[in-house]
Amino acid sequence: MMGSMAAATHPRRARTTVQGRVIAQLEHALAELEPRQRGPYTMRARADSVLSTLADVNCAILIANSWGRYVHVNDRAVTLTGYSATELRRRSVWDLTPGVDLASARQTWRAFLKKGRMRGPFVIQRKDGRTRPVEYVAIANVLPGLHVSALLPKRRPRARER
Repeated sequence: MMGSMAAATHPRRARTTVQGRVIAQLEHALAELEPRQRGPYTMRARADSVLSTLADVNCAILIANSWGRYVHVNDRAVTLTGYSATELRRRSVWDLTPGVDLASARQTWRAFLKKGRMRGPFVIQRKDGRTRPVEYVAIANVLPGLHVSALLPKRRPRARER
């Protein structure tokens, strides 16, 4: 009881707990990918396979190829970004990053691909121009050439909490 109370009252612990649950959900879901799904399928078929595996993860899921182009997204990603699924598939990870320095962003992308995982706070640029703070978890090469990002919108403080 004490541990759960501390997590609920301490914002950093609460955020970490939510992020930890998403990571656990992602890892569990990705472990469920059967070896036959790792075969030589088209990029779209492989993205469909990963997205269907992640269907129960309760956050925005964006799947990008190694060039940073989105190849598949779920409905929560559509809601979070304000773009349609078709519009998102025409965009790259840099298109959702406000005030991006392309050279720096590409360097970070290469570091992510090499490291294999990244997570933390981030700000996305919505279609309407507004920004939205999120927590993200990204895992590279869930299948060869496919990289998953899971985004959780940060809770906005209520009027009484401000």
